[in-house]
Amino acid sequence: MMPFLLAEFAMFENILPLYVYCIGSHEQKHLLRPDGYPAHQLFLCRSGMGIFRIVGSSDLVMTPGTMLILPAGVPHEYFPDQSEDAWELGFVAFSGSASDAILAHLGNRTPTLLKKNQFHKHWNKLESLWQLINLNRENGFWESSRSMYDMLLSVLEEQTQQEVKQRIKPIGQPNTALQEAIKLIHDHYNERLHLSNLARAVGYSVQHFHRLFVSIYGVTPMLYIQQIRMRRSIQLFHENPSMTVEQVAQQLGMETSYFIRIFKRTYGQTPKQFMK
Repeated sequence: MMPFLLAEFAMFENILPLYVYCIGSHEQKHLLRPDGYPAHQLFLCRSGMGIFRIVGSSDLVMTPGTMLILPAGVPHEYFPDQSEDAWELGFVAFSGSASDAILAHLGNRTPTLLKKNQFHKHWNKLESLWQLINLNRENGFWESSRSMYDMLLSVLEEQTQQEVKQRIKPIGQPNTALQEAIKLIHDHYNERLHLSNLARAVGYSVQHFHRLFVSIYGVTPMLYIQQIRMRRSIQLFHENPSMTVEQVAQQLGMETSYFIRIFKRTYGQTPKQFMK
Protein backbone atom coordinates (compact mmCIF):
# COMPACT_ATOMS: atom_id res chain seq x y z
CA MET A 1 0.00 0.00 0.00
CA MET A 2 1.03 3.59 -0.62
CA PRO A 3 -0.41 5.89 2.07
CA PHE A 4 -2.12 9.00 0.73
CA LEU A 5 0.30 11.82 -0.09
CA LEU A 6 -0.64 15.39 -0.87
CA ALA A 7 2.11 16.89 -3.04
CA GLU A 8 3.19 20.10 -1.34
CA PHE A 9 4.15 22.03 -4.45
CA ALA A 10 1.61 24.84 -4.14
CA MET A 11 4.14 27.58 -4.92
CA PHE A 12 4.90 25.90 -8.26
CA GLU A 13 1.32 25.58 -9.49
CA ASN A 14 1.78 28.63 -11.71
CA ILE A 15 5.18 27.45 -12.94
CA LEU A 16 4.78 23.76 -13.74
CA PRO A 17 2.52 22.98 -16.74
CA LEU A 18 1.85 19.58 -15.18
CA TYR A 19 2.10 18.66 -11.51
CA VAL A 20 0.97 15.96 -9.07
CA TYR A 21 -1.86 16.99 -6.75
CA CYS A 22 -1.99 13.82 -4.64
CA ILE A 23 -1.12 10.14 -4.94
CA GLY A 24 -1.54 6.84 -3.09
CA SER A 25 -3.24 3.45 -2.90
CA HIS A 26 -5.37 1.72 -0.31
CA GLU A 27 -8.25 -0.65 0.33
CA GLN A 28 -10.98 1.54 -1.10
CA LYS A 29 -14.22 2.14 0.80
CA HIS A 30 -17.32 4.02 -0.28
CA LEU A 31 -16.59 7.63 -1.21
CA LEU A 32 -19.09 10.29 -2.31
CA ARG A 33 -18.03 13.48 -4.09
CA PRO A 34 -21.14 15.43 -5.15
CA ASP A 35 -19.00 18.32 -6.41
CA GLY A 36 -16.31 16.21 -8.03
CA TYR A 37 -12.59 16.55 -7.29
CA PRO A 38 -10.45 19.67 -7.92
CA ALA A 39 -7.90 17.80 -10.09
CA HIS A 40 -7.99 15.19 -12.84
CA GLN A 41 -7.50 11.62 -11.60
CA LEU A 42 -6.08 8.37 -12.93
CA PHE A 43 -7.21 5.24 -11.05
CA LEU A 44 -5.63 1.77 -11.21
CA CYS A 45 -7.43 -1.30 -9.88
CA ARG A 46 -4.99 -3.87 -8.50
CA SER A 47 -7.40 -6.34 -6.91
CA GLY A 48 -11.07 -6.77 -6.10
CA MET A 49 -13.86 -4.99 -7.92
CA GLY A 50 -15.48 -1.59 -7.60
CA ILE A 51 -18.03 0.65 -9.22
CA PHE A 52 -17.75 4.30 -10.23
CA ARG A 53 -21.14 6.00 -10.39
CA ILE A 54 -21.01 9.12 -12.53
CA VAL A 55 -23.88 11.59 -12.58
CA GLY A 56 -25.63 11.43 -15.95
CA SER A 57 -23.90 8.30 -17.28
CA SER A 58 -23.78 4.54 -16.85
CA ASP A 59 -21.81 2.91 -14.03
CA LEU A 60 -18.17 2.08 -14.76
CA VAL A 61 -16.99 -1.23 -13.30
CA MET A 62 -13.30 -1.56 -12.42
CA THR A 63 -11.83 -5.05 -12.27
CA PRO A 64 -8.21 -6.08 -11.61
CA GLY A 65 -5.86 -4.67 -14.23
CA THR A 66 -8.14 -1.86 -15.40
CA MET A 67 -7.58 1.90 -15.28
CA LEU A 68 -9.94 4.84 -15.30
CA ILE A 69 -9.58 8.53 -16.16
CA LEU A 70 -11.82 10.92 -14.25
CA PRO A 71 -11.78 14.65 -15.12
CA ALA A 72 -11.85 17.32 -12.43
CA GLY A 73 -15.19 18.66 -11.26
CA VAL A 74 -17.31 15.66 -12.31
CA PRO A 75 -19.79 14.67 -9.55
CA HIS A 76 -19.31 11.02 -8.69
CA GLU A 77 -19.13 8.32 -6.07
CA TYR A 78 -17.33 4.99 -5.97
CA PHE A 79 -17.58 1.93 -3.81
CA PRO A 80 -16.40 -1.71 -3.68
CA ASP A 81 -18.49 -4.47 -5.16
CA GLN A 82 -19.79 -7.19 -2.87
CA SER A 83 -16.90 -9.51 -3.69
CA GLU A 84 -14.70 -11.28 -1.18
CA ASP A 85 -11.46 -9.63 -2.31
CA ALA A 86 -10.61 -6.18 -0.98
CA TRP A 87 -10.77 -3.45 -3.61
CA GLU A 88 -7.20 -2.15 -3.83
CA LEU A 89 -7.23 1.07 -5.77
CA GLY A 90 -4.22 3.15 -6.74
CA PHE A 91 -4.68 6.76 -7.76
CA VAL A 92 -2.84 9.88 -8.80
CA ALA A 93 -4.44 13.29 -9.22
CA PHE A 94 -2.80 15.81 -11.54
CA SER A 95 -3.35 19.37 -12.68
CA GLY A 96 -1.62 22.24 -14.47
CA SER A 97 -2.05 24.13 -17.73
CA ALA A 98 -1.01 21.06 -19.79
CA SER A 99 -3.32 18.64 -17.99
CA ASP A 100 -6.46 19.52 -19.99
CA ALA A 101 -4.71 18.88 -23.32
CA ILE A 102 -3.38 15.52 -22.13
CA LEU A 103 -6.78 14.59 -20.72
CA ALA A 104 -8.44 15.40 -24.05
CA HIS A 105 -6.27 12.77 -25.75
CA LEU A 106 -6.85 10.15 -23.06
CA GLY A 107 -10.58 10.41 -22.52
CA ASN A 108 -11.98 13.33 -24.48
CA ARG A 109 -12.58 15.10 -21.12
CA THR A 110 -15.17 12.53 -20.03
CA PRO A 111 -14.91 9.71 -17.46
CA THR A 112 -13.28 6.86 -19.39
CA LEU A 113 -12.54 3.25 -18.53
CA LEU A 114 -9.29 2.56 -20.37
CA LYS A 115 -8.85 -0.51 -22.51
CA LYS A 116 -6.78 -3.57 -21.65
CA ASN A 117 -3.29 -2.39 -20.82
CA GLN A 118 0.15 -3.32 -19.51
CA PHE A 119 -1.08 -2.79 -15.99
CA HIS A 120 2.05 -3.82 -14.07
CA LYS A 121 4.16 -1.32 -16.00
CA HIS A 122 1.79 1.51 -15.09
CA TRP A 123 1.53 0.38 -11.46
CA ASN A 124 5.32 0.38 -11.19
CA LYS A 125 5.37 3.94 -12.53
CA LEU A 126 2.78 4.88 -9.91
CA GLU A 127 4.92 3.40 -7.13
CA SER A 128 8.03 5.20 -8.42
CA LEU A 129 6.15 8.48 -8.51
CA TRP A 130 4.87 7.92 -4.97
CA GLN A 131 8.42 7.23 -3.73
CA LEU A 132 9.67 10.37 -5.45
CA ILE A 133 7.11 12.58 -3.74
CA ASN A 134 7.49 10.76 -0.41
CA LEU A 135 11.22 11.57 -0.36
CA ASN A 136 10.35 15.24 -0.92
CA ARG A 137 13.88 15.95 -2.11
CA GLU A 138 15.14 19.27 -3.40
CA ASN A 139 13.91 19.79 -6.96
CA GLY A 140 11.44 16.95 -6.41
CA PHE A 141 8.69 19.05 -7.95
CA TRP A 142 10.50 19.06 -11.30
CA GLU A 143 11.24 15.34 -11.14
CA SER A 144 7.68 14.45 -10.21
CA SER A 145 6.34 16.58 -13.07
CA ARG A 146 8.55 14.73 -15.53
CA SER A 147 7.51 11.36 -14.07
CA MET A 148 3.83 12.31 -14.19
CA TYR A 149 4.15 13.31 -17.84
CA ASP A 150 6.00 10.06 -18.60
CA MET A 151 3.28 7.99 -16.96
CA LEU A 152 0.44 9.75 -18.80
CA LEU A 153 2.32 9.60 -22.09
CA SER A 154 2.89 5.88 -21.57
CA VAL A 155 -0.84 5.33 -21.03
CA LEU A 156 -1.69 7.47 -24.07
CA GLU A 157 0.82 5.63 -26.26
CA GLU A 158 -0.63 2.27 -25.30
CA GLN A 159 -4.24 3.35 -25.88
CA THR A 160 -3.36 4.89 -29.24
CA GLN A 161 -1.56 1.75 -30.41
CA GLN A 162 -4.61 -0.33 -29.50
CA GLU A 163 -6.90 1.98 -31.48
CA VAL A 164 -4.65 1.74 -34.52
CA LYS A 165 -4.58 -2.08 -34.28
CA GLN A 166 -8.38 -2.16 -34.10
CA ARG A 167 -8.65 -0.04 -37.23
CA ILE A 168 -6.23 -2.33 -39.08
CA LYS A 169 -8.10 -5.55 -38.19
CA PRO A 170 -10.91 -5.21 -40.79
CA ILE A 171 -8.35 -4.93 -43.56
CA GLY A 172 -6.95 -8.38 -42.84
CA GLN A 173 -3.20 -8.66 -43.17
CA PRO A 174 -1.12 -5.62 -42.09
CA ASN A 175 -0.57 -3.20 -44.95
CA THR A 176 3.21 -3.07 -45.26
CA ALA A 177 3.08 -0.07 -47.61
CA LEU A 178 1.18 2.02 -45.07
CA GLN A 179 3.47 0.85 -42.29
CA GLU A 180 6.37 2.09 -44.36
CA ALA A 181 4.56 5.42 -44.85
CA ILE A 182 4.11 5.74 -41.07
CA LYS A 183 7.81 5.04 -40.57
CA LEU A 184 8.69 7.71 -43.13
CA ILE A 185 6.46 10.21 -41.33
CA HIS A 186 8.00 9.50 -37.93
CA ASP A 187 11.52 9.65 -39.35
CA HIS A 188 10.98 12.86 -41.34
CA TYR A 189 8.13 14.72 -39.59
CA ASN A 190 10.34 17.83 -39.31
CA GLU A 191 10.87 18.02 -43.07
CA ARG A 192 8.58 19.06 -45.93
CA LEU A 193 6.43 15.98 -46.49
CA HIS A 194 4.11 16.24 -49.48
CA LEU A 195 1.25 13.81 -49.93
CA SER A 196 2.41 13.01 -53.46
CA ASN A 197 5.91 12.14 -52.24
CA LEU A 198 4.59 9.82 -49.51
CA ALA A 199 2.24 8.07 -51.95
CA ARG A 200 5.00 7.68 -54.53
CA ALA A 201 7.42 6.31 -51.90
CA VAL A 202 5.08 3.42 -51.05
CA GLY A 203 3.90 2.76 -54.61
CA TYR A 204 0.35 4.17 -54.51
CA SER A 205 -1.48 6.86 -56.39
CA VAL A 206 -2.21 9.96 -54.30
CA GLN A 207 -5.96 9.29 -54.27
CA HIS A 208 -5.65 5.61 -53.28
CA PHE A 209 -3.01 6.34 -50.62
CA HIS A 210 -5.13 9.10 -49.08
CA ARG A 211 -8.28 6.95 -49.05
CA LEU A 212 -6.53 3.90 -47.58
CA PHE A 213 -4.70 5.93 -44.93
CA VAL A 214 -7.93 7.54 -43.69
CA SER A 215 -9.78 4.21 -43.64
CA ILE A 216 -7.13 2.63 -41.38
CA TYR A 217 -5.86 5.49 -39.19
CA GLY A 218 -8.99 7.65 -39.06
CA VAL A 219 -7.21 10.86 -40.07
CA THR A 220 -5.65 12.24 -43.24
CA PRO A 221 -1.88 11.83 -43.72
CA MET A 222 -1.35 15.58 -43.35
CA LEU A 223 -3.35 15.73 -40.12
CA TYR A 224 -1.37 12.75 -38.82
CA ILE A 225 1.88 14.63 -39.51
CA GLN A 226 0.46 17.70 -37.78
CA GLN A 227 -0.46 15.65 -34.69
CA ILE A 228 3.05 14.18 -34.53
CA ARG A 229 4.53 17.69 -34.70
CA MET A 230 2.24 19.05 -31.99
CA ARG A 231 2.99 16.17 -29.62
CA ARG A 232 6.68 16.61 -30.29
CA SER A 233 6.37 20.34 -29.52
CA ILE A 234 4.92 19.56 -26.08
CA GLN A 235 7.80 17.17 -25.46
CA LEU A 236 10.35 19.81 -26.51
CA PHE A 237 8.82 22.43 -24.22
CA HIS A 238 8.97 20.01 -21.28
CA GLU A 239 12.47 18.75 -22.00
CA ASN A 240 13.93 22.20 -22.76
CA PRO A 241 12.05 24.94 -20.85
CA SER A 242 14.56 27.53 -22.10
CA MET A 243 13.74 26.92 -25.77
CA THR A 244 11.93 29.76 -27.51
CA VAL A 245 8.80 29.32 -29.60
CA GLU A 246 10.86 30.11 -32.69
CA GLN A 247 13.41 27.41 -31.85
CA VAL A 248 10.69 24.78 -31.30
CA ALA A 249 9.03 25.72 -34.60
CA GLN A 250 12.39 25.37 -36.34
CA GLN A 251 12.94 21.93 -34.79
CA LEU A 252 9.58 20.88 -36.23
CA GLY A 253 10.30 22.27 -39.69
CA MET A 254 7.47 24.82 -39.42
CA GLU A 255 7.28 28.57 -39.86
CA THR A 256 6.80 30.24 -36.48
CA SER A 257 3.49 31.97 -37.28
CA TYR A 258 2.05 28.74 -38.72
CA PHE A 259 3.27 26.73 -35.73
CA ILE A 260 1.63 29.17 -33.29
CA ARG A 261 -1.66 29.02 -35.22
CA ILE A 262 -1.75 25.21 -35.33
CA PHE A 263 -0.67 24.91 -31.67
CA LYS A 264 -3.50 27.20 -30.56
CA ARG A 265 -6.00 25.32 -32.72
CA THR A 266 -4.84 22.01 -31.18
CA TYR A 267 -4.47 22.96 -27.50
CA GLY A 268 -6.64 26.05 -27.15
CA GLN A 269 -3.80 28.39 -26.22
CA THR A 270 -0.62 29.81 -27.69
CA PRO A 271 2.76 28.19 -26.94
CA LYS A 272 3.70 31.11 -24.65
CA GLN A 273 0.46 30.78 -22.71
CA PHE A 274 1.08 27.04 -22.42
CA MET A 275 4.56 27.58 -20.93
CA LYS A 276 3.49 30.14 -18.30
